[in-house]
Amino acid sequence: MKGFKWIDELHARIMRVNRWGNSLGIRFPSEFVDNAQLKEKSLVEIISDGDRLIITKVKEREPRKSIQALSYPKQTLIKQNFH
Repeated sequence: MKGFKWIDELHARIMRVNRWGNSLGIRFPSEFVDNAQLKEKSLVEIISDGDRLIITKVKEREPRKSIQALSYPKQTLIKQNFH
């Protein structure tokens, strides 16, 4: 598939969703944090696709926008050409 990078080794783990205040949260295992080079205050993009959540680190070299500006409606995802 174009636009996707296949990896030799996939890391997966089942995690429990917990309540943090009025929100829900997931703790990332340290191996995932290290592999994605995440640190405290790192920005991530979260895409909801039915019952899947796709979490991607926002690259540091991308221009910083407000967190609100990083959100976009579902229609935008559907209209994009991934070929």
